[in-house]
Amino acid sequence: MENQIIEDTSITEIKEDNSRIRIVGKVISFDDKTGIFELEDGDSRITCMSNLVSLSIKPLDLVLVTGRAISADSAFEIRADSVQSININDYTNYNKYLKIRRELTSNGS
Repeated sequence: MENQIIEDTSITEIKEDNSRIRIVGKVISFDDKTGIFELEDGDSRITCMSNLVSLSIKPLDLVLVTGRAISADSAFEIRADSVQSININDYTNYNKYLKIRRELTSNGS
């Protein structure tokens, strides 16, 4: 059976063993014909592909993306299962959560 655990992460922390991930970022570009969009979280960017027919996002939107991390060339892509618009407070809180979690896990907690 497939591992259904979703790991909260940032683009720079995506690893080969991350099968299902959740990230937040700003939409840089979006092609509504193909469902492909580019997402940025700080200095890092990643290509996301979605087959969601009612995806209504546009550049500069903040979104929460849940999907599968797939190796592509020398980087990763995300096959998005879910894309949700969020506000700036949600974006800020998610990044604070990642920072706190990173600090706790690096201290052995």
